Amino acid sequence: MTNYTKFAVKGAAIVFFVSILAAFLGYIVRFLLAKNLSLEEFGLFYSVFAFLGLLGVFKTLGFDRSLIKFIPEFKHKNNYNLIKSSIIYVSIIQLITNSVILLLIYLFSNYLSVHFFHNEQAGFVLKLMAIAFFIDSFVFVLKFAFQGFQKMMLFANIDLVRMALITIIILIGFRLNYSILSPIVAYIATPVILMLIFAPILLKKVFPEFTDSKFVLGKSLFKKIYKYSIFVMATSAGGTILGYTDSIVLTYFSGLKSVGLYNVALPTARVLTFFPMAIMGILIPLTSELWVKKQKVLLNAGIELLYKYSIIVITPLALVMISFAELLITVLFGKEYVLAGNALRILSIGMIFATLYTINYSFFSGIGKPQLNSKIVYSAAIFNLISNIILIPLIGIIGAAITTTLGYMIMTIFGFTKIRDFIGIKFPAKIWMKTFIVGIAFVLIVWISKKILVLNVWLETAVVLAIAGTAYAILLFLLKIVDMGELKELYTRIMK
Repeated sequence: MTNYTKFAVKGAAIVFFVSILAAFLGYIVRFLLAKNLSLEEFGLFYSVFAFLGLLGVFKTLGFDRSLIKFIPEFKHKNNYNLIKSSIIYVSIIQLITNSVILLLIYLFSNYLSVHFFHNEQAGFVLKLMAIAFFIDSFVFVLKFAFQGFQKMMLFANIDLVRMALITIIILIGFRLNYSILSPIVAYIATPVILMLIFAPILLKKVFPEFTDSKFVLGKSLFKKIYKYSIFVMATSAGGTILGYTDSIVLTYFSGLKSVGLYNVALPTARVLTFFPMAIMGILIPLTSELWVKKQKVLLNAGIELLYKYSIIVITPLALVMISFAELLITVLFGKEYVLAGNALRILSIGMIFATLYTINYSFFSGIGKPQLNSKIVYSAAIFNLISNIILIPLIGIIGAAITTTLGYMIMTIFGFTKIRDFIGIKFPAKIWMKTFIVGIAFVLIVWISKKILVLNVWLETAVVLAIAGTAYAILLFLLKIVDMGELKELYTRIMK
């Protein structure tokens, strides 16, 4: 019998650690941009990035993500013809939609630079970055195909190689004094290189049956993919609104400098989501397989464990970010960006809710109910858009941070109300409450330790975290949040 616990944990571990490396390189990129560009140029680049990201969902129509659902389903049935056909259909749709969006961007770039970005450079940056996003769309076809085949190392390594290439090219660009052209060239060249590296791996190593399989030209497969994809697109659209509306509204009401500050706070907080994203990467195809095999007992037990341990892991990480917000920002980006500290604290709380939402999202996607994710995300997206328009003109990036955090809270609560319709899940509310109490103790210990200790800032931080972390672990056992017997059982499942 398949050891699903071992498969899930090891798969998630691979994605998690590779994602951490990619995130580190991502921070190197932001660090390089913050140090070599003015705050306004930094804000301009990420404002354009947000604008194109907002359009990105319409360039894919959700077809690329459908591969995560249908590849394991068709593989289970040994139907390689349908796998090949799915990949080809998705690629054709990408080509058509991306071409239309690219044309529209070129037609309206000058108008947008004057009336929206309020910056003369914006049109130039927008045109070039649109090319980068066009090429990168096909890289995502490869990425989601790897995820569908459950090749998690390849799935995760695309982002790692992506960030490594971008970092290297940006370094070269700044050495040659290319200024804002450096990241633009990096984002154009990188997806081309990724295609050359990973496309042969998919076709020759992961899916060698591609050449011998037949392309099925028919309405039934396209209709099946379309029906699933349209809900995925709707969900992605809502998620994109949640992810990029803040920067878009900030650009219009508060200017590019506020965008620069917020694009320091939000990505820093999102480092916390690499843990739940690692879970999602393996949970969607695994849930799909278990659901098809009607293994509801295993699925139920797995989701309950994720609810419990994800909060245990994410809570201290969020609290560390809250406690050392200014230090993190100053070290990573410089004192010029320290005003983003309070926004980072608020967003760190939001990432705790984002962790729970990710588990629910993965479950609904895996069982083929993306329409539920659509309803959940759109509820939060509408709230996000309205709240941003109200709060950002009043309190700037703080309003954006509050809105995003409340949006994740709404999605989490909505997901909890729906998941019970499919499995008899028991929410570990008592465990969460105890973890919250331990978290408060963690913050108090950090605060007291910082008051008592007078050391070098780095040594003091290390000592404070060691003391608070040890206390956190001890309290988990004392309050019986974590049971040694359960940990031993999990270890046995993973290692056997």
